[in-house]
This record gives sequence, structure tokens and C-alpha cells, in this order.
Amino acid sequence: MSTTSFSSPGTNEVRSGLCDIGGAQLYYELRGTGPTLLFIPGASGDAGGFEAAAHLLTDRYTVLIYDRRAHSRSPWPEGWSRTSIDEQGDDAAALLRALDLAPAHVFGTSSGATIGLNLALRHPQVVRNAVLHEPPKIGVLPQRDELLATLRARMDAARRQGGDGAAMADFIGWIAGPSEDGGMAAAAMARVRGNGKVWLDQELGVVDRYDAPDALVDAARVPIAIAVGSEGATALHQDLLRGYAQTLQALADRLGARLQRLSGAHVPYRTDPALFARELRELLAVLPSA
Repeated sequence: MSTTSFSSPGTNEVRSGLCDIGGAQLYYELRGTGPTLLFIPGASGDAGGFEAAAHLLTDRYTVLIYDRRAHSRSPWPEGWSRTSIDEQGDDAAALLRALDLAPAHVFGTSSGATIGLNLALRHPQVVRNAVLHEPPKIGVLPQRDELLATLRARMDAARRQGGDGAAMADFIGWIAGPSEDGGMAAAAMARVRGNGKVWLDQELGVVDRYDAPDALVDAARVPIAIAVGSEGATALHQDLLRGYAQTLQALADRLGARLQRLSGAHVPYRTDPALFARELRELLAVLPSA
């Protein structure tokens, strides 16, 4: 594992580096002190979207953010061509162990929430509790094949017109809204657009189809909250919330989890990081720890 350190004006020290987890290297950043709080990104797979919120939580937590496998600053593993939800959960667990930061509070968003669920169920020893924000339960709805085919067709059309980056940007604007790319800085957005290939070829239709096996759910011991935004960012996001709100409630019931409303829409940690940080603090304060 190689690490570098740097400081940013007006912020706590940020420690960053590449962590060798065996079979892959993951770029990570650490801020703050206290119990670990791990953020797991969604379809973009990039840590950058959490930076503002992470800085606001450093007085209470050691905040760990990372670029998922083959995304942004995490290099493409040699010979790697297809992911799985178990692989993504294993990566997060291996990162926590390699950095000696377990057990951690976990916040996963979108497909990162699905990864967080897999992590909590399969690696409970590294998780204190988990907040799973709008996991894309499209994949387990009765109309999942139609929904995923529609999304795939849209992404393929954008790809033909402008390449992988155009498809990634179209997806983000479609679900999170086009206004300043949901609050994302230009450099971070450029990295995210570069992740179009891994999302389209390795993850779309894989991560979003995950439904935890009954045996894992029955054995679950990590406290979990399923978080849902209080508003829709775009027409698509509003439709998705209407379409799978009952599915998320059923998931919460199945896990014995609480269903929690958070302010904002699909990317509150970018659009209003101060409000998001406050609400996440409050939720973690009342959520039991394993």
C-alpha cells in the first residue's frame, strides 16, 4: 500500500493513496478522527461527490471515501472483465481491513447502497451499522426487464452519439438533474464521465438486480436504515420513487430496518452537503451499532 498526504486550505488534513486489496488497487481518501464512516459511491463509482460532506463530518468521524474498482483513480485490474455484487462488497471489506479501519459506519448511495447491503450481510464484522440511500431496486420489480431494457437502450443511443462519457453524463443528468451536474465540481465530473465504460459494460444490469438471499437476511445482525429522498430531482427520479417506494418499504420490513426520509433528492450530499451532514449525524446517533 502506498500513501501520500496533502493539506487543503481551511480544511482538515486529507490523507490519500492507493490501497492494494489483492487483485485490485483502490484509491482512497481519509479525513478526520473518531469512528470510521465509509461512503460507498453509486453508478459513477467516484469518491469526489462526497468531498464536501466528508469535510463537514471530520470532527466526529474518520471519513473514508474511495473510487470503486476500475473507476477514476483506481486502476483497471489486469484481466478483469466483469464484476459481481459479491466482488464489490468484498472490495469494501478488504479496504476497511487493509487500512485497519473496521468496524465502520457505512453510508451507501444508489448502487453503492446495494453494495453496502451486501457488505453488511456478508461481512458483518467490519460494519457497525449501515444507511442505505435509495438502493436501485429496479432490478427486483416485476417490470425490471422492461425498465432495464429501456435504460440500456437510452445509454446505448447516447454512447453511439458521444461515446462512454456522453452516456455517463446523460445518465447522471437523467436521474440527478442537469443543474451544475448535481453540484459536482468540473474535475470530478470529468473523472466520472470517464467511468462510462465500466458502468455500461460491467455494472449495468448486474448490481441493480441484486436481491439478498433469505439465508443472509435471516442471519443479519447489523442495524440498517433504508433512506429515501423527500423529493424527486427529475421526472425519472420521481417515477422511480413512485415505482419502488413499496419495494423499499418491503426491503426495510424484510431486514427489520427503519425507513428514513432524508431531505433532497438522489444526491443530497452534493446538492446540500451541510443539510445532508446534519441529517446523517442525527440518523447515526439514533441507529444502534452492532
